[in-house]
Amino acid sequence: MGRKVVISILLLVAIFTPLLATPKANGQGVSFTVVTANTPPPHQCTLLPLEFTAQSGQLMWGYFTADVTMDLYILSQNDFNTFVQTNTCTLPGSAYPLFMLTQAVGMNNAYSATIPAEGTYYLLFVYRNNGISQITSGFGTIDISYPLYITLTQVSPTAITTFNNTAVPEFPVWGTSIPLIMALALAAAMIRRKRNSNTLA
Repeated sequence: MGRKVVISILLLVAIFTPLLATPKANGQGVSFTVVTANTPPPHQCTLLPLEFTAQSGQLMWGYFTADVTMDLYILSQNDFNTFVQTNTCTLPGSAYPLFMLTQAVGMNNAYSATIPAEGTYYLLFVYRNNGISQITSGFGTIDISYPLYITLTQVSPTAITTFNNTAVPEFPVWGTSIPLIMALALAAAMIRRKRNSNTLA
């Protein structure tokens, strides 16, 4: 490959790199939190509620990874109170969760809910001990992602929580792919032209 072609490719990379590193104009990002819940006695459960405040119309979304089977609910304040007062491991029939995912384990478990009204809500993880040993560490670990504009607060005295929030900018898909495709296409065209000129010579 000729020196001019190499220099041209390097210039293209230098030009388009700032575009690839530019986040969305709205500044949204993602936070990550690692939480742990103590293993409950056999045939009981540990509740791990994480409280957050949200505005009407906001989207509460993210992913979580769990090394044990978990149920996840997104509940309003009233439904959370009802859940706790029933003193069971199951959602009361009178509750209407904004989101519900049961028996989830492993990676990339997605959740999403649109907040209907301003107020306090809960991400409630339920760690059930079905009598079969799932782990040996004595606690279940959950890695959660959620919007940067949301602040999660632990409210369960029976769970151990460690927070490690980091902002991760989101990148628009077309803003990253189109410049890269254009750069590669231009580089390929320049290489083809160089080869053709060498052949004619």
